[in-house]
Formats: sequence, C-alpha cells, structure tokens
Amino acid sequence: MAEGVASGFVDIDQLGMCYPPPAGDPDRWALKERALTAVAGEFARAGVARLVVSGVAWPDDPPPTIPGISVHSVWLDASEETRRERLDVRRNEPEQVERSLAAGTAEAARVHPAWERVDTERRSAAATAEDVLARWRVTAMPGESAEPAGPDAGLGGGRVLWITGPRLAGASRIGWEVATHDWEAGRRVGFADVRQLSFAWNVDRPVGLANLARVHATFQQAGARRFVAVAPWEIEPEAVRAALPTSEVVFLRLSAPDAERRARALSRRDEGGPLLAGDDILHASDAVIARIIHTSGARWKVPPRDEEQIIEVGDLSLADAVAAVRRSSGW
Repeated sequence: MAEGVASGFVDIDQLGMCYPPPAGDPDRWALKERALTAVAGEFARAGVARLVVSGVAWPDDPPPTIPGISVHSVWLDASEETRRERLDVRRNEPEQVERSLAAGTAEAARVHPAWERVDTERRSAAATAEDVLARWRVTAMPGESAEPAGPDAGLGGGRVLWITGPRLAGASRIGWEVATHDWEAGRRVGFADVRQLSFAWNVDRPVGLANLARVHATFQQAGARRFVAVAPWEIEPEAVRAALPTSEVVFLRLSAPDAERRARALSRRDEGGPLLAGDDILHASDAVIARIIHTSGARWKVPPRDEEQIIEVGDLSLADAVAAVRRSSGW
C-alpha cells in the first residue's frame, strides 16, 4: 500500500459467517474457499494487483487455488508460549485460550508440505510482514477485462436485513446478536460486516458492496435464505438495491446521541473488545475519539433515506435494542 501498489485485504473468517454449517462442511472450509474465489474476482475487477488474505486454513490440504490468479500461500509458525502471549491481549476466556493453543499445536504438526512456513517467533508484525513480502512472487491479478469468479451476484430470493448508523451507534454488535439469535434457533443465516469487505487502496472504485453481493450469493447457494449485513452509513439504500436486485431488503438505521456514542468509544478503547482490521478506536487518543464523534454526529440528524427506518437505541440495553430491531424489521 505504501509503495503505491493497488492492494486489497480480507480476513478469511469474514467470508464464512454462515450457520448452521452446510452438510458435509462442518468447519465451513469449502464455503470460505468459494467465497474467497468470488471476492478475489471482485478485487481484481477493481484493479487490485495484490490481495492479502489472512486467517486460519485447513492444514491437511494443500493451499487453495483461485482460477486465473496467482496465489502465494504462507503458513505462519510460532511456539505455544508465544501464541499464548499474543492471545492474552484479546482477553479471551482461559478455556478458549487453551482450546485454541491445543488446536494450533496439533495443526502445525501436520501442515501440508505445499505451504511455505515462516517462523514468527519473537518477531514483530512489521518484521514478519517484510519477510513475507520478500518471499511473495507476485503475478498481477486479472484486470478489468477478467470475468468475475464465483457464483452469480444476482442469485435471486432471500431476505436481507441491512443495519447501519453513525459510528458507534451499535450496528455491528446488534446485527451480530440478531444473527446469533437465528443461529441458536437452528435457522441458516448469513452475516457480513461490509466494512470488513471494503479494504482496498490505490484503486479508483469501492469494493465493499460488490464483495457483499458475492458473499451473499455464496451463502445463498449454501442454503441461507436470510442474511444480516451491517454497514457504514455512507452506503445509500439505492446502491444496495442495485447490488442485490432480487432480494427483499429491510433498511434500518440505528440512532444514538453523541454522548452515548462517546461513552461506547471510551469503553471499547479502555476495556478492549474484538480485534478487527481497521479498528481506529482500540488505542485511540481522546482527540481521535472526539474527531470520530464529531465527524459522524451530523448523520444522527439526517432524515430517513428511501425506505429507511430509524431506531433510537441510545437508552436501550443490548437485549432491548436487538428486540427493537427484530420487531421493526419483522425478522
């Protein structure tokens, strides 16, 4: 990115949030690979020359391939002690940490020889990144003329719950809880955070909404007839309907006053939370938080856009906010 190369990034976990898992694919490895093939095509059409994909892979198989795109696959290694230190900053439950460590150690012992292994022991992220870049033999991804890979983005049917709002109004957390409610009830539902599908630099068009359409289509092919999407406020309902022309989309905008959103920002910064790519709040200064609140504050007062319902969540508990979303959307 700093070198001016058209670059993209996606975490593989963001491409597999569909539960219950499809039959024969309990860990959703195949589902994630299909979604990756699909979004790689969209990144390529946007002009991305280097796409970085992070996340966990199945160690017993060779690295996934993507038709028409050169793939360089790297398996990062570290001792259990080092991995424990890195997990500690995420504030996970001790039992979850132990399960993750045991699984990682077992997987590292049987990694397929086609993966190129890189040791990260006692190395900074920056040093590891330099090592990976030095090994990366890049062949440019297909350009504008390439046909997109993967399922047809116009695959019909299904309901989409589109949840947006100004920064820190709670769209991501509430949307996740709405999807979780369905998962626990045994209903196959997809979930995606559009911001996490939007990372592209030095390109002349956004990729997030196009990638969302691809992930949505992939999940539909896996049997998900409902889909929860949380998204930045900047994406207009008209653009969503154009990307998902045959889906029934319900548009909800969450609203919370500046004081409430500032309190949430300080809580996230000081108490931690999920580590997501592009998070500018986790270690933010008071000045940065004030700027974020000020920039997004004007959106709180904007009248509803086309077919958009506004839900006030500032004074609601998480459970009450989720109930209000489900009630207003008929979900």
